[in-house]
Amino acid sequence: MTMAPPRRTTTAAELWLNWLPAVERLVTVPEEFRVARLAHEEAARELAIDEAVLENLVGAGFPAEDTPDGLRYDYHDVMNLGLQSGLGRSLAELGERQCMRLAAGQPEQWLTERVTRLRLTATCSAAGCTSCITTPVPAEPAPKLYEGRLTEWAKEEDRRGSMLATVTTRGHRDAPRTDTVRRIHDDLLDRLVSGAYQYGWVPEELRARPAVAIEHRTVDCVVAAWQMQRWAEEAGVRARTRRGFLLGLVGVEHAWTEVFEEGRWLLLDPVLAYLGSRHRTTHPEFADFTRGSVHNRLLAWDRSVDESLADHDCVAGGHVRVDCRQLPAARTPA
Repeated sequence: MTMAPPRRTTTAAELWLNWLPAVERLVTVPEEFRVARLAHEEAARELAIDEAVLENLVGAGFPAEDTPDGLRYDYHDVMNLGLQSGLGRSLAELGERQCMRLAAGQPEQWLTERVTRLRLTATCSAAGCTSCITTPVPAEPAPKLYEGRLTEWAKEEDRRGSMLATVTTRGHRDAPRTDTVRRIHDDLLDRLVSGAYQYGWVPEELRARPAVAIEHRTVDCVVAAWQMQRWAEEAGVRARTRRGFLLGLVGVEHAWTEVFEEGRWLLLDPVLAYLGSRHRTTHPEFADFTRGSVHNRLLAWDRSVDESLADHDCVAGGHVRVDCRQLPAARTPA
């Protein structure tokens, strides 16, 4: 379970210099996709601010629903407000910092072979899903897509919808050879840096309508991958999207685009370049690396961004989520 950041007193300077400007900059979830379920106290805790400060932010325009049980917020709006604060203390920022440790160190470390043992667990969001005939089950990963291996794939006893996997991943270097492909990556990155697109957490229902998300200027890795595929096809370049995880103690679901250039598929991931630019520990070469190279913490599935990483037909219309956790390596019998 993800732990909320520790509560701390918000100073007047932080309110005026960070939180109020963050509300001004924030691209909120469109009203038709907003679900206000997060309680006031919980929202303040995940932002690591005082509850009274959060009330001030509502007065400044941060969306909230006034219910008989108090103010309620959309979870994605809360996470995105934290990202906009720039203070590094919100739950969303702490998670991003942990994930982007992969951009630190020397580039050679991004290429070496890694063996990781994982628990992959699929769960369905629908309350009535227990009546479904099939249990959600994670789909088999495909590290072979990037010269890796899957050496274990087995159901975990006593855990519903859980699989154990041992994967070998490795990185490799490549780069675009044409200006057309280079522009697909760099144009998306430029729009994120300039604020023309705002990176953030996007509700699943909005993710499923990426054109609407783009029109609204809100982008996550899934929407970005779809947009790059669209640009590539408009330029006459074959393209496809992929889904997978960025591996760590807790895997982070991720998406990216591949384009076919001069006889090979090339990976483009400007979202990682943008996230890396927000952290001081990121190596200066990382942005160039995301323009064509494969990181050894990337675990791919042979699935596109509009496909789930789990196999399950839910009669209740639920969304299936896959959780990825790193485990200690299996012991070899003596």
